[in-house]
Amino acid sequence: MHSCAHYVPSCRSVHIFKGDGIKQQKQHSSALSVKRNAAFTLIELLVVIAIIGVLVGLLLHAVQQAREAARRASCVNNLKQIGVGLHNFNSSHEHFPSGVMCGGSSPPGGTAVAEMGKHGGWAWSAFILDFCDHQSLADDLQVGKSRVWHDNQQSGRSLIGFYLCPSDAAPTENKERVRWVGAGTSAGMSNYVGNAGTKPIKNTVGVPNSHCAHDDSPENKAAARDYYTGVLFSRSSITMAQITDGTSSTILVGERDYSSNQHGDHEASNWIGALGAGWHTEPFHYNWVTIFDEANSNLQINDYDATNPTNTPDCWPTSGCGNPYGVTDADSWSSQHPGGAQFVLCDGSVRFLMETISESVFADLCNRRDGDVLTEF
Repeated sequence: MHSCAHYVPSCRSVHIFKGDGIKQQKQHSSALSVKRNAAFTLIELLVVIAIIGVLVGLLLHAVQQAREAARRASCVNNLKQIGVGLHNFNSSHEHFPSGVMCGGSSPPGGTAVAEMGKHGGWAWSAFILDFCDHQSLADDLQVGKSRVWHDNQQSGRSLIGFYLCPSDAAPTENKERVRWVGAGTSAGMSNYVGNAGTKPIKNTVGVPNSHCAHDDSPENKAAARDYYTGVLFSRSSITMAQITDGTSSTILVGERDYSSNQHGDHEASNWIGALGAGWHTEPFHYNWVTIFDEANSNLQINDYDATNPTNTPDCWPTSGCGNPYGVTDADSWSSQHPGGAQFVLCDGSVRFLMETISESVFADLCNRRDGDVLTEF
């Protein structure tokens, strides 16, 4: 009995030792299993990377869309400010400004066509400066009173924020539309041009036979008004009463971006005036646009430079090359906004028009007097 009692603890000790060993083995096996489960296979890693890539792509796309929406909203504000400036001008003068003021008796001391390349003509976008909180700049340039802009070139290069669409990554100065002083001359750029209507830009409107006639006489104004169907064109002074199709269905100003046309030229305008190279080389229409080129091809939104794609070379009629209206580029409205461009109508509202808009509807919007009053577009 004593002997048996003596060995019981030893038996129990052995039993406990074996139990601890089994327990340790189970723990070790479990740890290995966890390690194996925690490890990534190559396929799992690739799947994770692919998922991350998709999420990053979606995020970047959303960020880009948000940024473009912000830029587009800023462009809307630009056009609203332009519309307010034009309406304030109209309230003060009882008519909208000229798309381009060309020589002669107004402004005082105006010049003949042959000298327009040297002196330039004031644009609608310069005439509304003092109605858009830029009175000091207008006074400095003597807009509408002086013809000698090249004596104050620095002011003419001024950056005016509401004339620049933030979606267009273009320079703030335009060298291609200023060529009368010499190489390297530039003017402040603008992404917004006026609506001249649905007729080709002609070289035979006015008396005498010229795009920018020798004088700004009533006869020349009447000839231009009878010919052009828009609101802002050479020698224009359109009143509200003359927009017979209604201000809510007639375009006033729209966008034009800096993209190169088929000739390698940039289409964007400048805000100060129509600064072509003179009678024999380029026309004075950079600050306004008509939706038909000289071959009567309808220029739709983002229809970059449909002028003479396959027929006659660019030149004035005096050179005898066969261009019947004497224009080098009938550049369309255009923008860097996907799918279309933005416009301010004659009632001051801003609309985004798709580049797929019906040609007939777009032509109606560009015509102030064709009798087609649009209620939906």
